[in-house]
Amino acid sequence: MHLNTYNEQLRHLTLSIVEMGGLVKEMIASAFESLIAKDDELKDHIRGLDRKVNLLDRSINEQATMMLALRSPMGDDLRFVTSALGIASDLEHAGDLAKNTGKRSLKLGSYAPDAVIAKLKDMQTVILAMIGDALTAIEQRDPDLAIDVWKRDKAVDDIYHEVLKLLQEDMQKNPDSIEAITHFVFANKNFERIADYATSLSRTVYYVTTGKQPDKEVLKGK
Repeated sequence: MHLNTYNEQLRHLTLSIVEMGGLVKEMIASAFESLIAKDDELKDHIRGLDRKVNLLDRSINEQATMMLALRSPMGDDLRFVTSALGIASDLEHAGDLAKNTGKRSLKLGSYAPDAVIAKLKDMQTVILAMIGDALTAIEQRDPDLAIDVWKRDKAVDDIYHEVLKLLQEDMQKNPDSIEAITHFVFANKNFERIADYATSLSRTVYYVTTGKQPDKEVLKGK
């Protein structure tokens, strides 16, 4: 694709990030589904998505590098182009965590803790909304939406601790299932870390759009 104008290149970089984020969201949804289905096909699907994510990661790096070298962006455009590398990296890491969760699902055997799965479903719902809104905030350069995403990280942390408590209790009740429970412990941590990457995206958007380094004071409306 040959993009002639600066605005076309900037728009293409933005859309590449949004596309990459959409693939990562699909990986996360499939990773959660794999905890229930424990299906080789789902694991293969996640791996296929991961390959596409890695290709987009490289493309975004190339686009950003080329724009910095040839277009000399300024102001918030400069902040966006330089931050695109970090945005792509955050999304790529989130995808890796989803892939790791998919791999673990095949080691769960018949273990299927209903209460834990229900809580993880709640966590997944929040995370997918966080990433979706972070991508919208990137596309629209919306600092208020970015702050809203950042605030939701606490909800994920709360669910994470609830799931961890349930799993610890289950270890005591079902010592024969400790190996499977341990994989759920890591899956729970993977989802919590994915939310951290979504929060990192929102912090980056805040910086890009305001020129200010984000700190927790903005969460208080100051």
